Amino acid sequence: MTTVVRTSHVLGSRQGLTTLEQGFRFEGEGAAADAICRLLLTAPLTGTDSVFGDRPGEEGRRTDSSSRTLRGFSPAPGFRFDVDLAQHRNGVLLVRFSQPDRKVPYLQGDFVWTVADDGDGAVFEEQINTEKALEVASEPLAGPRPSVRRWLFFRAGHKQVMNRAASNLAALLNRQAPRP
Repeated sequence: MTTVVRTSHVLGSRQGLTTLEQGFRFEGEGAAADAICRLLLTAPLTGTDSVFGDRPGEEGRRTDSSSRTLRGFSPAPGFRFDVDLAQHRNGVLLVRFSQPDRKVPYLQGDFVWTVADDGDGAVFEEQINTEKALEVASEPLAGPRPSVRRWLFFRAGHKQVMNRAASNLAALLNRQAPRP
């Protein structure tokens, strides 16, 4: 059985940007980096038995198995994004938030997810506006002016969304594990 625990959550700042680092450790049968990456790139993103759960959002068409889109994703009331997810290289995924329906987006830009095998499990890390993230990201995750929604995203909301996503990934891994 695959289990997951949060290993870190660090909120900070760098060059005027809010930074966020989160980490999760998956353990048990099926807890492998390639299996987690495969789920992120192929499993349903919203709805029953999905990565983010029963949340509004419509998956876009995919042209291959290394990128995907989610339009109108709403992880919480008052928050709505288009999400593009692409495999940058093996075990490194680039996530892009945009808000094309807003004249002034409160949150847009890129962040990075990395997944790596670690002993008998796998480690999933998220880097937002950190030096490590900006080595891959073309645009920091921010907005053109101060925003209460962006403040809430970094300080409370995104932590909860990623807790749920990590738990859902563990459940999806358990569904894929061979039964004795």
